[in-house]
Parts: sequence; C-alpha cells; structure tokens
Amino acid sequence: MRSIKRDPLPKRTNEEINQLVNDLMSKMTLKEKIGQLYQTTHDGAAITGPSYDASQNKKLINEGLIGSFLGLYDNMEIYRLQKEAVENTRLGIPLFFANDIIHGCRTSFPHNLAMACSWDPKLIEEASSVAAYESSHSGINMTFSPMLDIVRDPRWGRVMESFGEDPYLGQLYARAYVDGYQQDDLTSYDSVGACAKHFVGYGQIEGGRDYNTVDMSERVLRQFYLPPFEAAVDAGCEAVMSSFNVYDSVPATANKFLLRTVLKEGMNFSGFIISDYTSSGEIINHKIASDMKEVAKKCIEAGLDHEMVSNSYINHLETLVNEGSISESLIDDSCRRMLTFKYKIGLFDNPYKNIYLNFEDYWLKDEDRQKAKEVALNSVVLLKNEKVLPLKTKKIALIGPLAKSNQVIGPWCGKARDEDCVSLYDGLKRKFGDAIEINYSLGVDYNSHDESLFNEAIEAAKLSDVIVLAMGEQQWMSGEAQSRASIEVPGGQLKLLKELRKLGKEIVFVLFTGRPLDLREVEKNSDAIVCAWFLGNESGNALADILYGDYNPSGKLTMSFPYVVGQIPIYYNHLNTGRPYVPEDFYRSKYSDIPNNPLYPFGYGLSYTEFSYTNISFNQEEDEVSVHFTITNEGDFDGVDIPQVYIEAKSFSVSRPVNELKGFKKVFLKAGESKEIIIKVKKKEFAYYNIEMKKAVESGEYLVKLARNAEDIVSTKTISFREEIK
Repeated sequence: MRSIKRDPLPKRTNEEINQLVNDLMSKMTLKEKIGQLYQTTHDGAAITGPSYDASQNKKLINEGLIGSFLGLYDNMEIYRLQKEAVENTRLGIPLFFANDIIHGCRTSFPHNLAMACSWDPKLIEEASSVAAYESSHSGINMTFSPMLDIVRDPRWGRVMESFGEDPYLGQLYARAYVDGYQQDDLTSYDSVGACAKHFVGYGQIEGGRDYNTVDMSERVLRQFYLPPFEAAVDAGCEAVMSSFNVYDSVPATANKFLLRTVLKEGMNFSGFIISDYTSSGEIINHKIASDMKEVAKKCIEAGLDHEMVSNSYINHLETLVNEGSISESLIDDSCRRMLTFKYKIGLFDNPYKNIYLNFEDYWLKDEDRQKAKEVALNSVVLLKNEKVLPLKTKKIALIGPLAKSNQVIGPWCGKARDEDCVSLYDGLKRKFGDAIEINYSLGVDYNSHDESLFNEAIEAAKLSDVIVLAMGEQQWMSGEAQSRASIEVPGGQLKLLKELRKLGKEIVFVLFTGRPLDLREVEKNSDAIVCAWFLGNESGNALADILYGDYNPSGKLTMSFPYVVGQIPIYYNHLNTGRPYVPEDFYRSKYSDIPNNPLYPFGYGLSYTEFSYTNISFNQEEDEVSVHFTITNEGDFDGVDIPQVYIEAKSFSVSRPVNELKGFKKVFLKAGESKEIIIKVKKKEFAYYNIEMKKAVESGEYLVKLARNAEDIVSTKTISFREEIK
C-alpha cells in the first residue's frame, strides 16, 4: 500500500514460530503464562461496562500480568506502556493493543449494514484495508472486527454493525474483512489482526433487547449462525470474541461445546478466543458460577484464552493449578496461542511497530476519502421513486434534523470525527455553489415533539419546487445498549412530514438510520425514499450525486424492513408452515390486521432505470448449476443491477427455508446495453444439516430461482440430485 519505506519484519514459518514459542514458554513461570491471558484498559475507563481501578496497571505489567490493552489511541501512552513491558519485565514480552475499528479508523466508511447493501465483497475488502492502514499507523495491532452476527430483529441497536440476515452474504463479507485487515501478511506495517465476533448467536437475542437471552436449536446454530465464522476462520482470522448471550442455557464465554467442540476442534481454529467486555465475570449473574474463582475455572476449561477486563484469571488460575483443580496444560495452550499471535504480527522483532508521534499524517488521506465516497455511493438503497428522482430543479426546501448535521458516522468507528464529515446541506452546496437555492429549516429535532418550527418549515417548502426531508435516527440511537421497542421515525418528524404533505408538493424523504425502521407513514406521505443509513465522511457528497442523478443508486437490502414491529423477527429465509398463507383460505398462517410480508424485502432496491431478464436457461452439471440469461438496461440512465439466485428444497429430511440465497452478480450496463450473464451455484451450496445433524446434499428435487429480490422471482427451474453427499 502507501506505507513509507521501512525494513520489513521477518516472515517466519509456523514451525519456526512454534519453536520460538516453545523456547520462550520454557523460561516462563506459571504466573507469567497466566499474565498473557489478561487484557485491560489503560485508565480504568468504562468503555462498554463497569469501570475498574487502573492504578495497579504499572505493577501488573512489571510482574508480567498483562498481555494486552484495549481502547487506546494515544501513541505516547502506547509507547510508554510497551516500553514498560519490554524493558522493565523479566522476559520483555511485548504487549499488543486492540480497538473497535468496525467501519473505519479516522476515515469513516458507511456502517456495516449499509456497506453490506453494496453486495460488493471486493469493495468492502478495500474499505477494511484502509481501516487497517490507519489503525496500524496509530499503534493498533488488532481490531475487534468483523462483527458476524446474523440479525433478524431491527429493535436491536447492534444490527448496524452486522451484514444483515443472510449467512451466504455473511460468509463472503467475513472473508473480505479478514483479507482486508490482515492482507495475507501480519508482519506488514499496514495490517492488523482481525477478531471475528460475537461467537455466537448474539443476533438472536429475545425481544431485540441487548445482552438478553438466546434460545435456538443446534441446527439453526450450525446452518445460519456459524457459516460466517467458518469463513473467517478459513480466511485465517487470528482471534474470535465470545458473545454475551447463553447458548443451551450456558453463557458463550464459558460454553465448552461452543468454544472447544465447535470452534477449536470442529473448525480447527488455531488463533485465540477473547471474552467480550467483562463477559467472563458476568457468568456469575447468569448463575453458573458463585464467585470469580469458579469463573476462572469454568472459562479456562471451556476454552477461553484471553480475558477482557474481568480479572478472574490473574487472581485465581495459579491457585486452581496448585490445588489440582485444573491442569496447567490448559493455561499452556492459551498462552501458546497468545504468544503465537505476537510473533506472527512481528512484535518480538519490533515491539514499537508503527508507534509514531506523527501518526495523524497517515489518517484521512484524499484517496481514502475517495474510497469512502465510492463505498457510500454503493451503499445507498432507493426504496421508492414516483418519477421524482433524480431531481431536476435546483430550488429545493431542505428540512429536518439531519439536513445540516455532520453526525453521520454511527457508532464504533475508531477515531473518526463529526467535523470531518460532510452534511447533506454542505454536499449540495459543494456540488452546485450559488447555482442551487436551498430553503433550509430544522423543522423539528430528533426526539422532540416541539412544533414551534413547523411554520418555518412550511414557509420554506412553499418557496421551493420540491421538498427534501433529511430525517430519521440520531446516530447514537443505534449501537450497543441502544435497543428500541418502537422502530418508527422518532419524535415529531412524522407529524411534520404529514403537515408538509398537505402542501401538495413532491417530497423526497432521505432516511438516516442504523437499522430498518417502520416506514408505513413515510411510504404513504412521500414520493421518493432514499435510505441513506449513516454513510460516514462523504455522506453529503455521495447523497448530492445520487439526488441529482450523477450516480444511479444500486444498493440492495440485506435486512428486511418490516411492515410493522409486530412482524419482528422477520427474515426472508424462514421455514414454511403446514398452512402457508393463501389469501382465499381463512385458516392459514397470517395476521388478521397486517400483511405477512415485509414492507421492503431482502434483496430489494430500486434504480433510476429498468432492467429486463430474457433468454433465461438453467444448466445442471455434475458439480454445479448455472443460470444463463440476458440482462438489458431498458432505460435512459447507466446503472448497476444485482440479479440474485435462490434455491428451495422440495423435499428433505428436515424442513428447509422457502428461499436460500446462493449466488448473485453485480452488473453495470450503459443505457440500452445488454449483457450475457452466467451465475453459477456449486453443488455444495445445496447442502443443509440433515436429520442426523450432518451437512448433506440429499437426493431429491430442488427449485433454482432467478430473482430481483427474495420476493420477486423472475424464473424457476426444478433440478434433481440423485445421491446424498455428506
């Protein structure tokens, strides 16, 4: 990449690293080995949980009882702590430093749920490589990313960190993120270690309430929630973070089945497992441990290698070994994993890797802002358009709490700053200067029901040809501990929308959000809806291009937008029922007061042009099925379409989903252009966990479907497999 010239760090084989680790561990005391298993914050700050006394950190470092730190961006402090570990401890074992770099470090990209709507793993890999570059050059060695939870409930605030509801896309994005962060070379000055989280099932918390309980079958776990983690491990992900929730009534952080049987043994995971913030100590609240000594015993036996903030390991593991309650080999295995990571990223060769006083010189480069804009453009989803967009007039009313706001980053974006972001107002002014007349009004604030500015907004609208509303959630309404029971557009924003509708002017609703919302009233009272998510640094510039047609939106949803909160959880790849919905039949699975279907389904997204699919054929070979068709851009705008391929098993040993995404292709076409497209689906993609809990392609018939989205099926073909493959 763009790193300055430095002497490359040695690249060692696994055998060489194993020997170095063996040599070092032969010199370590039991206490020093235990110290490698502890991660803490540098100042006792309450990052996402309880604060603690950090006054003993220097003493703990000197005794070799801290292995890593989290939540630190101050290079001088990183240098000071590293110097203490390397120069003032018996063995000089370096620390590593980790942070939550979820969708960018200083350069902020769209949040993950938005980026996922690009359906572009390569673009996401490029974005994560920028995040790695900036993070590494600020002294960070590992990011707690990617977040690989499959999500089905938009009430949960953390859906914005996820890639949506589909495990197939989740696998592709998992590989893209790991490759972007680690760049196939952890010794590089431009890479960081990836930590996949949250293992596992956190996305199915009951009621969408953060940290809540989870109840799922093993088949659901293996078929839907594990595949993204399998992909991350296969890509070489260095760490996995356990989740806060229980699985089968046992907290994930102390769940031997999950951590040892499934992850370390089943996936052959050779990296280390880290707890989430104080989640090990929290198993006391789960009532499976009575004190911190029992916490230490249960977690180390389960396979937890690195304890974040809770200090049960450094306080109790030595005693547990000495009294014969646990084997020292458990600690040896975890210590080996920690030291291996430190050797792999080159900390033993250069413990001060990328610790510079001028680290800001490596942040927010022009080419990175351009990449952020490219990702933002690809992430926007056009939900409705009654021939209003792209705008032609340059006399607009711009109304709403997000019109002039540069708070468009969203949670968990490292060191990104609001002041580096472009608001929608500024984006339009940068694009057109004095050539655009913007009649601006705040109208109403996010959560406020104060109507004192309604008249001002109405007057601004009367002076304009079209009304553009910039409304939705405030950025911190999403994220950790930000669950919402109601997912309507908050405050008095909908009331203002209805008042403006009475003017009879065309309304473009630009939705800023970190999650799918209930948009029934927005749909009813708007002529166009642009889902702008939180797009990061280049938000306003990207939206200005889209609103005025310099970029044709192509994003497709990766999470269903419910019709109403009562449908939740709602997701496209659900099982069928014994009485699937048929309108003319009363005794069917349905609601009496609302539709069954979401307002906007998975895979949905409009364009300024129209695409047709013709000459469709399906070809089955021994190891794959391919869908052949001609795609034509029938409109006047150049654009991108994303045709999708789903499958449905007609008969299986267990019930399977009504649709399963198994392929897609992102296709650019000029106005009037046609292209011949082939989408291939490997035979292994038809596999499912059968009645014996073995992944198999069972004999029988399958429907293969070419579609625009999960509910708009263009063509289907029945194919057969005559043998079962396990």
